[in-house]
Amino acid sequence: MNDSDGQPPMVRMFPDYADTVLWFGEPVPYDESGLTEGLVRELEDWEQSYYDSLTPDEDWKSAELARQFTAEGNRLAQRVADELGDGYEVQFSSYEPGVPPHRFRGARSGLNPRAAAAFGELEAALIAEQQRSDNAAIAPDADNSEWFAVAPLTGAIFKPHR
Repeated sequence: MNDSDGQPPMVRMFPDYADTVLWFGEPVPYDESGLTEGLVRELEDWEQSYYDSLTPDEDWKSAELARQFTAEGNRLAQRVADELGDGYEVQFSSYEPGVPPHRFRGARSGLNPRAAAAFGELEAALIAEQQRSDNAAIAPDADNSEWFAVAPLTGAIFKPHR
């Protein structure tokens, strides 16, 4: 999850009908995040306010609601970053038109060692999965020692034609 330029792993934060606004390679369920209950409750409320601020066509009901969503998202992203500490960066992507993503970093070891440890475990699992995927994509087929590739999203196996 580390970028090649030495940046810390990035936690992305945005609502997307996944029952969480936290993304770390994939959606992160709140009960696996290690974040404090109060912050989780605020994230859930903020996500619901987003859905409540949209028309049936998924447009903002008003520009003011979009601004409120962005302001609260920035505040919550900093809170997540503060709990995680400087070992992670949090990127908040607002859906307000014209607002670019913002990145947030916490200070030092963070306010919540449990959350930092939980994301450390998630990072280790993602790295291990990527290594398994990389190895599977170049491993010989055990049955007849032919090469094959595995599509990471579908798991489909492709073998070269002879």
